[in-house]
Amino acid sequence: MGSEFNVSRRRFLGTAAGAAGIAALGPFAARGVGAGGADGVGERLVPPDKLAVQQFSIRDAITRRSIAGSTAAGIAPAMGFLGGPHFPDDPSDLGPLVPLPGGFLEVFEFLAGVGYRGFEFFQYTQNINELGRQPTHAEIRTYLDAAGLISVGTHTGGLSMVDPTVRAAQITIAQTLGHEMIGTAGDPSGRSTLADGLNANGTVSRGWQFAADNYNAVGEILLAEGLKMYLHPEQNTFRTFDDAAHPELSQVHRLDWFADNTDRRYVFFEPDLLHMYAGRARFPASNGALFDAVGWLQRHEKRHVAWHAKDGSRLAVPPAPGVNPFTQTIVRPPQFTGTPASNVDTIYALEGSLSRGYPVDPDPAVIGWKRIFGEIGAKGSHYAIVESDSGPGPATDPGRSLRHAKISAANMLGFRGGVTTKAQSTVADEAVYESDEAFAG
Repeated sequence: MGSEFNVSRRRFLGTAAGAAGIAALGPFAARGVGAGGADGVGERLVPPDKLAVQQFSIRDAITRRSIAGSTAAGIAPAMGFLGGPHFPDDPSDLGPLVPLPGGFLEVFEFLAGVGYRGFEFFQYTQNINELGRQPTHAEIRTYLDAAGLISVGTHTGGLSMVDPTVRAAQITIAQTLGHEMIGTAGDPSGRSTLADGLNANGTVSRGWQFAADNYNAVGEILLAEGLKMYLHPEQNTFRTFDDAAHPELSQVHRLDWFADNTDRRYVFFEPDLLHMYAGRARFPASNGALFDAVGWLQRHEKRHVAWHAKDGSRLAVPPAPGVNPFTQTIVRPPQFTGTPASNVDTIYALEGSLSRGYPVDPDPAVIGWKRIFGEIGAKGSHYAIVESDSGPGPATDPGRSLRHAKISAANMLGFRGGVTTKAQSTVADEAVYESDEAFAG
């Protein structure tokens, strides 16, 4: 690892703003999360040592060239807005234009500075120009340690771990980075077709039984290594079955079946709190029955390894049946000043109807994060992993994903009071779902 990239936390916090000086660095420092709202400090929703962020939410920052690397190469670093002390209540208060951290080392320093203590991976690659190669897992561990973060888990596992070579690699990575859970996002059958070309999606014997059997087998092996194998269910997981060989399952939601047909000793879950409710709304059974989100959480409370704290609000104009009625983006009037040119922004944690729950959201089954975090399992025992599928903004707003991370951390830790709820939005979701992205190990 080149010495020019081995930047200590103190050195980074002291120099990252460059000529802009320390004043421009306010959003990077831990004190930057302490700006309370008009009515003072808000309510802490998670213990400080249980707040993490998912890499996918800030994927543009990880793959951006770092400030230090840009400077060393004689090129200008990416510049953006991280939000002033009154943002987002005052949408025009974007704060100063500052150099934006990039790559693992600088982004870890930023995240630690705004209050995170954990990081969940979805891949292990950054901008190739940082080192002229990708970092080793051991190097990534040094970056975590330097920032005071821990790896809480990874989304690089799944049915690929049936292969002993792949599984051994995942175990070695976990031992190096220090995490104790390995999973993946999306449909646990892993793909719509099997090698023989027969349709697997929505069938039992060809798809879901195959997945359940192999999750059980791999989960048992991982547990012997001190690791938990989990599924991070996304929306298709909430469909009912469409299998001519098993018409009796046509009213059964796939996630219910998967949970009932996997061994609770070996197979765990990481609920995505947006996709769970989006799936409930999108995929009623043909008899009208909706997925019982609260009941499922309660029945399997000892199998949950973490929460994905992904917020969203209802679309003001409800879409047609079968379409996700939630969005993770919103218009913030008045128009943002300067750059970004767009006034579309992410919905921050605790702003949306999903985190607030009924009656802010019209579905009584949307019970809100305070109840989920406090009543499902031992209170404070799970990591709350902040994420937005719509975190990265357009080229005109390169600071958006880190702004989301910063403000969401402040909200979750109770450093901002009077968080204004956005019960509805007129903006269609800009999301790219993690399960649709290529994973790199």
